[in-house]
Amino acid sequence: MGKKIRIRKKTLFVWIIFVLVILILYFVNRDWFDISFLKGFVDDNKFFVIVIYLFVLSFIGLTFIPSTPFAIAGVLMFSPLEAYTFNLLGIITSSFVVYNFTRFLRLDTWIESKYPDKIVKVRNALRRKEMLIIAGWSFFPAVPTDLITYVASSLRIPYWKCMVGILIGEGALNAFYIFSVDFFI
Repeated sequence: MGKKIRIRKKTLFVWIIFVLVILILYFVNRDWFDISFLKGFVDDNKFFVIVIYLFVLSFIGLTFIPSTPFAIAGVLMFSPLEAYTFNLLGIITSSFVVYNFTRFLRLDTWIESKYPDKIVKVRNALRRKEMLIIAGWSFFPAVPTDLITYVASSLRIPYWKCMVGILIGEGALNAFYIFSVDFFI
């Protein structure tokens, strides 16, 4: 367990350093970050880009790939309000896919048999404050929202409670990402 914590701390440290280096490079030489070609392509093919963007966002939940890079990419391609709206639509559809995929493949049964003690602890915690825990989990960027969606589905938490919690947490987190990145661009 101690090894996993060290790996997580190192990963978080590397991520913070990476973000800081990119920000420093951006402020030192903004010419390196000229994205006018991307904006031109998006303007010329807006419908196609939106469809592809939403398709990718809808299925990344099955891979545990974080949506943060896509939120930032959205700001580069769309207005902040459009990026925010598209990201929330992607999060809703991704959560829907993950929530239903868990039951369809019987992953809920497998998860319960593999981790019975942990499931009991999570179930007890979630039963008391389902939406609050889901919202907090969704807001915390170091843990994948898709994981809480898998767990919520396997624990048979009502879909609407899961979605409201995810929208509160991810909505606030994406608003922070999108509107703060837009401020610096």
